[in-house]
Amino acid sequence: MKVGSKVRLIGVPDGLKDYPDFATKSTFEKCVGREFIVTALTDKGRAELPIGSVTGNHAEKIYVAPEFLELISK
Repeated sequence: MKVGSKVRLIGVPDGLKDYPDFATKSTFEKCVGREFIVTALTDKGRAELPIGSVTGNHAEKIYVAPEFLELISK
């Protein structure tokens, strides 16, 4: 997986919660099964995914560990 790869979110990490300022778990659950383009990789190997197509906020992103992603195309 690299920047520009197309991936599908296939799961939600354990321990996520919803917070008053950001519904983390609910947001991840809405994204499961959807496809995204990796826009960056963190130093810990997490993929940055823009999720504006799901939330309506085009600046919104989530960071996901590779084990929760299915690579669709490089």
